[in-house]
Amino acid sequence: MNQIRPTTVHVDLAALRKNLAVVRARVGPSVGILAPVKGDAYGHGLVRVAQALDAENVDMFGVALVEEGKALRRAGIATPILCLGGIGTHGAEDVLEHDLTPMVYDLAAAERLDVAAKEWGTTLSIHLKVDTGMGRLGVPSGHWERFLDRLADFMNLRVDGICTHFAEADTDATFTREQARRFHRAVEAARLREFGPGRLHVANSAALSYTDLRLDLVRAGLALYGISGEPDSELTPVMRVTTEVLFVKNLPAGAGVSYGRQWFATRPTRLATLPVGYADGYPRALSNKAEVFIHGQRCPVRGRVCMDMILVDVTDVTTPVRAGDEVELLGPNIPATELAEHAGTIPYEIICGFSDRVPRAFS
Repeated sequence: MNQIRPTTVHVDLAALRKNLAVVRARVGPSVGILAPVKGDAYGHGLVRVAQALDAENVDMFGVALVEEGKALRRAGIATPILCLGGIGTHGAEDVLEHDLTPMVYDLAAAERLDVAAKEWGTTLSIHLKVDTGMGRLGVPSGHWERFLDRLADFMNLRVDGICTHFAEADTDATFTREQARRFHRAVEAARLREFGPGRLHVANSAALSYTDLRLDLVRAGLALYGISGEPDSELTPVMRVTTEVLFVKNLPAGAGVSYGRQWFATRPTRLATLPVGYADGYPRALSNKAEVFIHGQRCPVRGRVCMDMILVDVTDVTTPVRAGDEVELLGPNIPATELAEHAGTIPYEIICGFSDRVPRAFS
């Protein structure tokens, strides 16, 4: 079916492969790459992104949900898949059926997995997560040794990895180092009890600069998708979002626009209506703040972002703006970091936010 509405997320798979090469060169050949593809590969498209990375022989994929892992298996991905969020209360059978590796951080889940593995007549590979200060998932450091002692009762589970997650690797080196110390104590306790410990992994993209914390695997999520706060970064953004001008009109000075009339023209103004809004994942928080790129010039968003449309000021664009002209909403000229700053959020939320009604085009 032909696409009628022009708003599109463009995914540059060549840039994705380049970013993977940059990360590999940075961490060296002895460190494996766990490629996070959770959240529809950070909004880029789960299956196509995973297939591209699989062709480059990443060591493991990271998903948040068992359902995401199942989707990858259905697409023919045979590489190990780690379910970073665990299995919930209903996922034990599914991880065995689809050969997924669950993250384990509580004894109840471990027991369910052990029972299921016994019924399948197999030993299930698992990774353990210790909470060293994130306060989200993971066995609390103070309960870790007791957890390991109980885990020894489950004969059908094999510990093939231990990890933690840094809370402030990009902003607080002191606390990151403290988390690392807690992690290494946890690993030593596991070794004393003859658990694995298998592959150790703690470093996300923000922690890649800590050379001693790369360990056996790095979980280089944002880096793979080309998002960096460094102005001279070697990384290339993988996502570009475009639309086309839907309608152009002239307004007199004093006219207010959009819901609540939060912006008034101070001069005769030419406005372009664009077919994109918060239902597509273009945040309402960008109202009267963001800019778009048309004919080589930046154009400010005027008034509130609507569900399906935004208005931009093209008065000063030197080339006449007409319906059908291409508009860059996010890309080389309008980076995700800039939109995130305007919206009071982080680049992750911007790139993950584009909804399913915006088609992905891969190149």
